[in-house]
Amino acid sequence: MSETDGVLRELEDLASLRLRQPFAIVGFGGWIDAGFAATGAVRYLVDQLSATRVAEIDPEPFYAFTDTRPRVSHPAPGRREPVWPKAEWYVVHMPEKANRDLVLFTAPEPNLRWRGFTTVVLDVFQKLGTETLVSFGAVLAPVHHRARPPVRGWATTDPLRALLRRRQVGSGRYEGPTGITTVLLAAARDRGLAAFSLSTSSPSYLTDMPNPRASAALLRMAGEIGAVQFPLSDLDAESMVVAERVDQFLAERPELREAVERLPFTAEPDPKPSPPPRPQEPPAELPSSAAVLQDLEEFLKSLRRDNSDT
Repeated sequence: MSETDGVLRELEDLASLRLRQPFAIVGFGGWIDAGFAATGAVRYLVDQLSATRVAEIDPEPFYAFTDTRPRVSHPAPGRREPVWPKAEWYVVHMPEKANRDLVLFTAPEPNLRWRGFTTVVLDVFQKLGTETLVSFGAVLAPVHHRARPPVRGWATTDPLRALLRRRQVGSGRYEGPTGITTVLLAAARDRGLAAFSLSTSSPSYLTDMPNPRASAALLRMAGEIGAVQFPLSDLDAESMVVAERVDQFLAERPELREAVERLPFTAEPDPKPSPPPRPQEPPAELPSSAAVLQDLEEFLKSLRRDNSDT
C-alpha cells in the first residue's frame, strides 16, 4: 500500500461532473507566492465565479506543521479549533457561450513527499478530464507598485511554447533551487498533459501584502493563452485602491518615496528571470533604515485589517 493511499477526499463524484475542455489553474502559497499573487488569483476566481469545492487532500502526509502551521479559530465562545492547511480543488461551470470550464486548485507548497503529492494532484486533474494546466507564481523584485507587472513563463509542449513566444513571454535558463511547480509540470509532461507556468514580480518593499495587480496580470495572460475570459473588473478596482493607499503612505515619507520613484515605472517581460530573492529582503535602491521599514510594515498591517473588514 502506498503512503499516499487514502489521502484524497472526494466531495463530489469527480467522474460525473462532465466538464467541457477543462482549463486548470494552480496557485501554491509559500516561497513563490510573493504578494499572494498566485493564491490570490485562484481565490479571486473561486469567490467571483462561485466555484464549487469538489475535493481536498489530507494535509498530514505532506506538511510539516512546525513549518506550515495550522491556525486557530474561535467558532463559538470559549471554543478554540485548529484550522489545518488546505489543498483543495474547485470547479466552475462557465456560461454556455464559453468553450471550456475551469478547475481551480490552491494549496500551501508542501513540505514533504513532493512526488507523492504531485501524483495525487495530477490524478485528480486527469479524472476531471483536464486538457490544459497553468500554474501561477510570483517573486519579490525591485519593481514599482504602479508598474505593469512583468510576466515570464515556460511550457511543456510546442504549441504552448509558441503561444508564449507570440506574446513575448520568455522563460530564460535559470538553474538552481526550485519550487513544487517545476515538479508538477515535469510530471504533467510525462503524463502527456499540456501544461505551462506563468510568474510575475511583486515590489520588494511590499512584502507580506496582497498584490491584486500581480494577480490580474497572471489571470490576463492565462486567459489569452487558454482562450478563457475572466471577469477582472473587481480585481482591477482593488488594484487601484491599493496603489492609491500606498501612494498616500509614501507621500508622507519623502525618503522612501524618492527611493521608490527611482524604480522602473514601466515593467517589460524579462526573458531571463533571476532566482527568487529571499523574502523580506528590500531592493538595493531602498533605504535600509529599520525605522522606515518598520513604519511601512505597520501601515501595511493596518491596510490588511481595513480590507478584511470591508
